Amino acid sequence: MRFGLAALVMLLLVSGCGGDAPEPDGAQAVQPPIGFERAAAAGPDEVRLIAHGARLARVLGCQGCHGADLTGHIWEDDPDFAVLYTSNLTRVLPGYSDAALERAIRLGVRADGSPLWAMPSEIFTHLAAEDMTALTAYLRTLPPAGEDHPRIAIGPAGRAAIERGELRPTPEYVAENRALGPLALDGGHDQARYMTRATCAECHSIDLTGEVATPDNDSPPPDLIVVGAYTRGQFHHLLRTGEPVGERELELMAEVSRGRFAHFTDGEVDAIYDYLIARAGVER
Repeated sequence: MRFGLAALVMLLLVSGCGGDAPEPDGAQAVQPPIGFERAAAAGPDEVRLIAHGARLARVLGCQGCHGADLTGHIWEDDPDFAVLYTSNLTRVLPGYSDAALERAIRLGVRADGSPLWAMPSEIFTHLAAEDMTALTAYLRTLPPAGEDHPRIAIGPAGRAAIERGELRPTPEYVAENRALGPLALDGGHDQARYMTRATCAECHSIDLTGEVATPDNDSPPPDLIVVGAYTRGQFHHLLRTGEPVGERELELMAEVSRGRFAHFTDGEVDAIYDYLIARAGVER
């Protein structure tokens, strides 16, 4: 996720603020021939599709910003900088066609063509068609609930940050990251590369090399070469609980693991571990 100012000025689906940005070339992402595992579920195809989409909503982090019931909530309450709510998806999505919703997720563009801000579409650009279909099917099952939230109100400090170029619209991130991703390796790790690009890359950067320390963050997410220090069992424990080796406390990782990564299948965790170990150059 993009932290700092960008995370505070999230102009979501219902927001009307922000200038026009050039639309990325090509509305359709290049589709990889892989996707997340279809977890076993009983019932007709449509039921299983929706169950898959519900799991993806967890793994991809929809609830992390929009709340457990996806009705949105207050995100920042600083009148000098911004007062904003995350979108109530249950009320916004009925106004989006499936194609418009796909563009919002993949490209960071609203139904009216204006850009989203701080929506991490750059990690979702290459979601497999089947995964996108399942996610959309699940979101369409949500009945309208909660309240419509007001549009963002940006204060003078927030506008100054935009004018300085410290905040950029999502389509710019999509354009510069479209051809990038985790390191390609021989040995059939394509599914793991796909999954880590859509999940781990949100914090650990699009190529999983981590973030650079800044005065505001002296403990940034590391290069995932650190997984080379984990056994398979320890890695499973990390992704289920957020508890790393060494009895350290990783507050953000604990939140992400328990809320999102606990919904990975065991097979997905094994695939990600095998890829990250190979990437780290560690033989096990």
